[in-house]
Amino acid sequence: MIEKKFKRVFLALDTNNIKAAENLIKLLKNDLAGLKIGKELFSYYGPNIIKKFKKYKLPIFLDLKFHDIPTTVYKAVKAINSFKVNFLSIHSLGGGNMIRAATKASTFTKILSVQLLSHHDKKSINELGISQSIKNEIRKLTNNALKNGVSGLILAPQDLEIIKKINKNLVVFVPGIRPKNNNKDEHKRSLDHVSAIHKGATYIIVGRPITKSKDPKKSLQLINEDIKSYLENK
Repeated sequence: MIEKKFKRVFLALDTNNIKAAENLIKLLKNDLAGLKIGKELFSYYGPNIIKKFKKYKLPIFLDLKFHDIPTTVYKAVKAINSFKVNFLSIHSLGGGNMIRAATKASTFTKILSVQLLSHHDKKSINELGISQSIKNEIRKLTNNALKNGVSGLILAPQDLEIIKKINKNLVVFVPGIRPKNNNKDEHKRSLDHVSAIHKGATYIIVGRPITKSKDPKKSLQLINEDIKSYLENK
């Protein structure tokens, strides 16, 4: 079994099929760093899905990207905190007051902020009324999130350059991981797993390259082996 320090993959359970999700967890649990429960699973099954997956004794990242008025976010985070979820995502576009409300509400769950989703490019952020570059917008949102107490960040792989001077103790989760020469799906700012770790990712979030693989276990093991080789030789 690969050592814990080399386990950097949170499996993205982006499905509404709980049986399929559990079969994957049972197959892969010894090679994972944790589980990511997204909006689809949570919308179908609610908080019971957290209780159900806790039995596998893996850290849980609940990826709900809260973005609402501060009072609503405060109450929602308090509710999630009561389930002892390890990580919860909020959207930094909600602003400083909302971010502070989230971090104040949580005594156990670590709050992670997502800056700009990994499907965005310059054209799509211009449609949102953001005229500056993606890099500058992410830098601004990151600084504001950190100032207001988040425990970690969620960044697209190619945005990792922005955080090079940030505290090394910060937890950085990176979605949009795609093997070289692989279909990137809707992710516009993707990278392969080793490049993401090299650029500063603490954990990588991987879904389809594993879940849609003909051999999910082998696909995960190959990712782990690549990361282990890199970390041992860097």
